Amino acid sequence: MTVRCGICRKQISRYTCPTCNVPYCNLACFRSETHAQCSETFYRKEIASSISSDYSKTSPEHEKILGILKRLDDEGLQDHDEFSHGSDDEDDAESLEKRLAGLKIESASADELLDRLTKEERDTFFKLLRDPASERAKNLLASVELDRELQAPWWDSPQLPNDDLDTAATRYGHQPPLMEVPPGLRRWNPESPSLLYNICAVFIGYAYVTRHLSISPLSSSSNSWQDKREARRLIARAVPFIADRQSKLLHVTLTGAVTDVWARLDPGSIELRTMAVLLGDVSRLVRPRKVVVAEDPVGGVAQTHSLPSEHPRADALRVFTDMNALFDEDGTENGQRKKNHLSMKITFYAGHLLAVPSFFLDALADEVFLRSKSMDEEVANADGAARVAGSAELVQPKIIKLP
Repeated sequence: MTVRCGICRKQISRYTCPTCNVPYCNLACFRSETHAQCSETFYRKEIASSISSDYSKTSPEHEKILGILKRLDDEGLQDHDEFSHGSDDEDDAESLEKRLAGLKIESASADELLDRLTKEERDTFFKLLRDPASERAKNLLASVELDRELQAPWWDSPQLPNDDLDTAATRYGHQPPLMEVPPGLRRWNPESPSLLYNICAVFIGYAYVTRHLSISPLSSSSNSWQDKREARRLIARAVPFIADRQSKLLHVTLTGAVTDVWARLDPGSIELRTMAVLLGDVSRLVRPRKVVVAEDPVGGVAQTHSLPSEHPRADALRVFTDMNALFDEDGTENGQRKKNHLSMKITFYAGHLLAVPSFFLDALADEVFLRSKSMDEEVANADGAARVAGSAELVQPKIIKLP
């Protein structure tokens, strides 16, 4: 029996909201204004979970949250001053500083912090959380302290000498080394099912976690154990077929892979513009480089485990290398390190990536790139329509009520 989406009432529903149990067809409906209450509830729970964790109870973490809220309050005051023309209305909201007076930041709960905000501030706060790629969200979250800690993805690093890279304004992660893949796994079998869309799903999840946590590479020894634990949790949730020993999931279309990962990430937090960026990352990573050392012959068996850093698929392999190191190895057997099942799956996927003919990877990169550009155009059209609507609203005649 098919059930229609309870929000748009046009499409067949594929998901159910965990909060209100309404059936919905896609994330656009989940994030719609008529369903905004569930999104706010979700974020309240996420913020509460974050603040209540041992890692987040330290004063600096609360100070960062307060810094963001303070800047949000300052923006609200500026907007008010711009349109009030110096009004001395006594009903104006108190400043955030006054509303937080007497609150013990180190032990405050998420609800206590959020309840000190006005409704407009809360709405703006949750809207920015849903669209972290927006210009206003970037400006709000920007600070000198955060810039010192955050790292841009290693694959975005410009081609600069190491000395220049270390002094650049943006900190980029260093490229992970290439893992060893047994030669037998790098043999192409055209009769076997293609795992390329599964690999695409893995890369979406990997790019999301890297950008979401702003650590690169994820397995770097300089990362805290809390960040690594969160990275493992998010990847396992985004692509559970990697973590599940018994999973036999096979994506056969790009749409299926994108939709599946998108639905498993935080509902409402991944806007269309953000997914466009992630797909751009995937296209960049899976496309083989052109001017490099020769590959192994298609259908043949490689002679060595090691691969040169100039290999055509080095960047794609580095994704699996980083994930493999992140999930590490598990225990010993006969005096030697024993790999866990997840590490073995990652190695298997890496072998498939190295074995598939290059024209398949080029075709996948093209398909992903076109999907990314399509999403960019959709975002641009929506922004243009919003600006036109806003302009039309400004020129509407105002009705003045005479005394």
